[in-house]
Amino acid sequence: MYIKLKKIKINIICVVLIFLFFMINFSPYIFIMLSCIAVHEMGHIIFIKANRLKITEIDILPFGINIATENKLTSYKADISTALSGPLSNIAYSLMILLTIKIVGYNSFLMFSFLTNIIYAGINLFPVRSLDGGRVLSIILKLCLPERAAYILFSAISATFLGIMSVIAFFILMVTGYNFTLVLLCCYLFYTIHFSPYRR
Repeated sequence: MYIKLKKIKINIICVVLIFLFFMINFSPYIFIMLSCIAVHEMGHIIFIKANRLKITEIDILPFGINIATENKLTSYKADISTALSGPLSNIAYSLMILLTIKIVGYNSFLMFSFLTNIIYAGINLFPVRSLDGGRVLSIILKLCLPERAAYILFSAISATFLGIMSVIAFFILMVTGYNFTLVLLCCYLFYTIHFSPYRR
Protein backbone atom coordinates (compact mmCIF):
# COMPACT_ATOMS: atom_id res chain seq x y z
CA MET A 1 0.00 0.00 0.00
CA TYR A 2 1.18 3.50 -0.85
CA ILE A 3 0.34 7.11 -0.11
CA LYS A 4 0.52 8.91 -3.46
CA LEU A 5 1.53 12.57 -3.90
CA LYS A 6 1.86 13.23 -7.65
CA LYS A 7 5.14 11.52 -8.67
CA ILE A 8 5.95 10.52 -5.10
CA LYS A 9 4.73 7.23 -3.60
CA ILE A 10 5.29 6.64 0.13
CA ASN A 11 5.22 3.03 1.27
CA ILE A 12 2.83 2.70 4.23
CA ILE A 13 5.38 0.47 6.02
CA CYS A 14 7.79 3.42 5.94
CA VAL A 15 5.23 5.61 7.71
CA VAL A 16 4.55 2.89 10.30
CA LEU A 17 8.27 2.41 11.03
CA ILE A 18 8.87 6.13 11.53
CA PHE A 19 5.84 6.27 13.84
CA LEU A 20 7.18 3.31 15.85
CA PHE A 21 10.60 4.92 16.18
CA PHE A 22 8.99 8.06 17.56
CA MET A 23 6.77 6.06 19.93
CA ILE A 24 9.48 3.71 21.23
CA ASN A 25 12.26 6.21 21.74
CA PHE A 26 11.43 9.78 20.73
CA SER A 27 14.59 11.80 20.37
CA PRO A 28 15.84 14.78 18.33
CA TYR A 29 18.50 12.40 17.03
CA ILE A 30 15.82 10.76 14.86
CA PHE A 31 15.65 13.94 12.79
CA ILE A 32 19.41 13.72 12.24
CA MET A 33 19.01 10.17 10.94
CA LEU A 34 16.22 11.28 8.59
CA SER A 35 18.34 14.20 7.34
CA CYS A 36 21.17 11.74 6.65
CA ILE A 37 18.86 9.70 4.42
CA ALA A 38 17.62 12.88 2.72
CA VAL A 39 21.20 13.98 1.92
CA HIS A 40 21.95 10.54 0.47
CA GLU A 41 18.91 10.46 -1.80
CA MET A 42 19.33 14.07 -2.89
CA GLY A 43 22.80 13.11 -4.09
CA HIS A 44 21.24 10.54 -6.40
CA ILE A 45 18.53 12.93 -7.59
CA ILE A 46 20.95 15.80 -8.29
CA PHE A 47 23.20 13.52 -10.38
CA ILE A 48 20.21 12.17 -12.32
CA LYS A 49 19.05 15.72 -13.03
CA ALA A 50 22.59 16.72 -14.01
CA ASN A 51 22.48 13.99 -16.67
CA ARG A 52 19.20 15.47 -17.97
CA LEU A 53 17.16 12.40 -17.16
CA LYS A 54 13.47 12.86 -16.41
CA ILE A 55 12.30 11.37 -13.12
CA THR A 56 8.96 9.67 -13.63
CA GLU A 57 8.38 8.33 -10.13
CA ILE A 58 9.94 8.38 -6.66
CA ASP A 59 9.02 5.52 -4.34
CA ILE A 60 9.88 6.17 -0.69
CA LEU A 61 10.57 2.76 0.82
CA PRO A 62 11.30 1.74 4.45
CA PHE A 63 15.09 1.94 3.98
CA GLY A 64 15.68 4.04 0.91
CA ILE A 65 14.15 5.43 -2.25
CA ASN A 66 13.60 3.89 -5.66
CA ILE A 67 13.92 6.51 -8.42
CA ALA A 68 12.43 5.64 -11.82
CA THR A 69 13.60 7.59 -14.87
CA GLU A 70 12.06 7.96 -18.30
CA ASN A 71 15.20 6.77 -20.07
CA LYS A 72 18.28 4.76 -19.19
CA LEU A 73 21.71 6.18 -18.44
CA THR A 74 23.97 6.29 -21.47
CA SER A 75 26.92 4.34 -20.07
CA TYR A 76 28.08 2.01 -17.33
CA LYS A 77 30.32 4.81 -16.08
CA ALA A 78 27.30 7.09 -15.61
CA ASP A 79 25.39 4.27 -13.89
CA ILE A 80 28.28 3.68 -11.46
CA SER A 81 28.59 7.40 -10.80
CA THR A 82 24.87 7.62 -10.04
CA ALA A 83 25.14 4.75 -7.56
CA LEU A 84 28.14 6.33 -5.83
CA SER A 85 26.63 9.83 -5.73
CA GLY A 86 24.52 8.95 -2.66
CA PRO A 87 27.35 7.68 -0.39
CA LEU A 88 29.68 10.44 -1.62
CA SER A 89 27.03 13.04 -0.69
CA ASN A 90 26.97 11.64 2.85
CA ILE A 91 30.77 11.70 3.03
CA ALA A 92 30.93 15.29 1.72
CA TYR A 93 28.24 16.35 4.20
CA SER A 94 30.07 14.65 7.08
CA LEU A 95 33.27 16.53 6.17
CA MET A 96 31.33 19.81 6.27
CA ILE A 97 30.04 18.86 9.73
CA LEU A 98 33.57 17.97 10.87
CA LEU A 99 34.79 21.37 9.68
CA THR A 100 31.94 23.02 11.59
CA ILE A 101 32.94 21.11 14.75
CA LYS A 102 36.51 22.34 14.39
CA ILE A 103 35.26 25.93 14.08
CA VAL A 104 32.55 26.03 16.76
CA GLY A 105 33.85 23.28 19.04
CA TYR A 106 32.51 19.89 20.09
CA ASN A 107 28.75 19.42 19.93
CA SER A 108 26.99 16.09 20.57
CA PHE A 109 24.38 16.67 17.85
CA LEU A 110 27.00 17.59 15.26
CA MET A 111 29.17 14.61 16.21
CA PHE A 112 26.20 12.25 15.99
CA SER A 113 25.34 13.68 12.57
CA PHE A 114 28.96 13.24 11.44
CA LEU A 115 29.08 9.60 12.57
CA THR A 116 25.61 8.82 11.18
CA ASN A 117 26.53 10.08 7.71
CA ILE A 118 29.84 8.19 7.69
CA ILE A 119 28.19 4.95 8.85
CA TYR A 120 25.28 5.32 6.41
CA ALA A 121 27.71 5.86 3.53
CA GLY A 122 29.76 2.83 4.62
CA ILE A 123 26.72 0.56 4.85
CA ASN A 124 25.51 1.62 1.41
CA LEU A 125 28.92 0.79 -0.06
CA PHE A 126 28.60 -2.84 1.06
CA PRO A 127 28.51 -5.08 -2.07
CA VAL A 128 24.99 -6.34 -1.34
CA ARG A 129 22.18 -6.42 -3.86
CA SER A 130 19.78 -3.44 -3.38
CA LEU A 131 22.59 -1.30 -1.93
CA ASP A 132 24.69 1.17 -3.95
CA GLY A 133 27.83 -0.91 -3.50
CA GLY A 134 25.99 -3.94 -4.84
CA ARG A 135 24.90 -2.02 -7.90
CA VAL A 136 28.49 -0.95 -8.61
CA LEU A 137 29.84 -4.47 -8.12
CA SER A 138 27.15 -5.92 -10.39
CA ILE A 139 28.11 -3.55 -13.21
CA ILE A 140 31.84 -4.23 -12.83
CA LEU A 141 31.33 -8.01 -12.88
CA LYS A 142 29.12 -7.74 -15.98
CA LEU A 143 31.92 -5.86 -17.72
CA CYS A 144 34.58 -8.40 -16.72
CA LEU A 145 32.78 -11.77 -16.87
CA PRO A 146 30.20 -13.65 -18.94
CA GLU A 147 26.65 -12.86 -17.79
CA ARG A 148 26.01 -16.20 -16.04
CA ALA A 149 29.36 -16.21 -14.23
CA ALA A 150 28.88 -12.57 -13.20
CA TYR A 151 25.43 -13.37 -11.77
CA ILE A 152 26.68 -16.38 -9.78
CA LEU A 153 29.71 -14.54 -8.36
CA PHE A 154 27.66 -11.47 -7.53
CA SER A 155 25.01 -13.55 -5.75
CA ALA A 156 27.70 -15.30 -3.69
CA ILE A 157 29.42 -12.03 -2.71
CA SER A 158 26.09 -10.37 -1.95
CA ALA A 159 24.95 -13.24 0.29
CA THR A 160 28.31 -13.31 2.10
CA PHE A 161 28.30 -9.62 2.92
CA LEU A 162 24.63 -9.69 3.91
CA GLY A 163 25.59 -12.46 6.33
CA ILE A 164 28.41 -10.30 7.73
CA MET A 165 26.02 -7.36 8.10
CA SER A 166 23.53 -9.59 9.93
CA VAL A 167 26.18 -10.74 12.43
CA ILE A 168 27.20 -7.12 13.07
CA ALA A 169 23.53 -6.13 13.44
CA PHE A 170 22.80 -8.76 16.09
CA PHE A 171 26.04 -7.93 17.89
CA ILE A 172 25.01 -4.26 18.09
CA LEU A 173 21.56 -5.30 19.31
CA MET A 174 23.07 -7.49 22.04
CA VAL A 175 25.54 -4.82 23.17
CA THR A 176 23.10 -1.90 23.21
CA GLY A 177 20.01 -3.88 24.21
CA TYR A 178 17.75 -1.68 22.06
CA ASN A 179 19.34 -0.60 18.78
CA PHE A 180 17.62 -2.85 16.25
CA THR A 181 17.89 -0.49 13.24
CA LEU A 182 20.54 -2.55 11.44
CA VAL A 183 18.60 -5.76 12.13
CA LEU A 184 15.57 -4.23 10.41
CA LEU A 185 17.77 -3.15 7.50
CA CYS A 186 19.14 -6.69 7.07
CA CYS A 187 15.60 -8.11 7.12
CA TYR A 188 14.56 -5.53 4.54
CA LEU A 189 17.55 -6.33 2.31
CA PHE A 190 16.73 -10.04 2.52
CA TYR A 191 13.18 -9.22 1.42
CA THR A 192 14.27 -7.02 -1.50
CA ILE A 193 16.77 -9.62 -2.70
CA HIS A 194 14.24 -12.45 -2.81
CA PHE A 195 10.76 -10.95 -3.10
CA SER A 196 10.73 -7.24 -3.92
CA PRO A 197 9.90 -5.92 -7.43
CA TYR A 198 12.75 -3.42 -6.92
CA ARG A 199 15.48 -6.04 -7.24
CA ARG A 200 18.56 -4.65 -8.99
